[in-house]
Amino acid sequence: MKKEDLYNGISGIHPEYLEEADSYKTRKPIRWRKWVAVVACICVCCATVVPVFAAANNKIAYELLYTISSSIAQKLKPINNSCEDNGIKMEVIAANIEDNKATILVSMQDIKGNRLDETVDLFDSYSIHTPYDQSGGCSLVEYDDETATATFMLEIEQMNQVLIPGDKITFSVREILSGKKHSNSELEKIDLKNLSVINKFKINPNIRGGSGTETDSLEQDYIQLMEPNEESATVLAEGVTLTGYGIVDNKLHVQVRFADILVTDNHGEVYLKNQNGEVVHCQYNVAFWDNSETDSYEEYVFNLPIDELKSYEIWGEFWTCNAGSIKGDWQVTFPLTD
Repeated sequence: MKKEDLYNGISGIHPEYLEEADSYKTRKPIRWRKWVAVVACICVCCATVVPVFAAANNKIAYELLYTISSSIAQKLKPINNSCEDNGIKMEVIAANIEDNKATILVSMQDIKGNRLDETVDLFDSYSIHTPYDQSGGCSLVEYDDETATATFMLEIEQMNQVLIPGDKITFSVREILSGKKHSNSELEKIDLKNLSVINKFKINPNIRGGSGTETDSLEQDYIQLMEPNEESATVLAEGVTLTGYGIVDNKLHVQVRFADILVTDNHGEVYLKNQNGEVVHCQYNVAFWDNSETDSYEEYVFNLPIDELKSYEIWGEFWTCNAGSIKGDWQVTFPLTD
């Protein structure tokens, strides 16, 4: 059987079976990564806020794209292939192929309610299937409040083989996040002038990942992470709780618990700010699961002389969506054309 024939058969498989296979990847521990590292085979969904325009149809997407990149807008060819589930219509508006890259415009419209807003993203729950190995990404182009429509641009790059007219692409989505909240404020609960030495540590933490400048050299079995202090925990934002802070091996550790991350995508960062307003990021952070693998504890480690910490402020920036996601079964398969 040819590879293309096999793919054509796969594109007809009901999406729940594809997503069931994908779900095994979701719960695997995240490997160590540096702040600046980008893994090409992981699709990252970014919800970039752009100006909102009023429109009654998809012309708004083209108009906005012309302001961003006229060369991309001019090359897109109409597709207008759609599906609907849970009161939300997904439509592939247009697509273009050029060498090993494909650009696709997709919209999600709430036709039965008012569940989408300008914070909408696809929660990394989407899949892009092509006949060949590929990497891809999805970004929010705009959200139109009058029509309750979010428009996304997909960019796919083939790894070893060029897409050609007639090749089929299957795009599927199973969850949509909306109604996200953002906060960025000083963590006044933490007194950097009076820090205690930590002597209680988590035994055999279920580490799910980490990031920073030194994670490559860290030995997972020897990482010292604080035992969460739930009795004196402080709520920093809905779904975000401060569960400990202090000095470990002459470094400042700050621990935060993010609630139900597989449903809410709650996440954030803790950082320092000096008297000039300059930001100092943590040296590295390590995340580990709670016992039910529902909540995630994230511990931020700062490598500054202890006597210098008193001249800093400590801040937290968090993104939360505690209402959870909109679930559905959206899938469209379409061929690329000249």
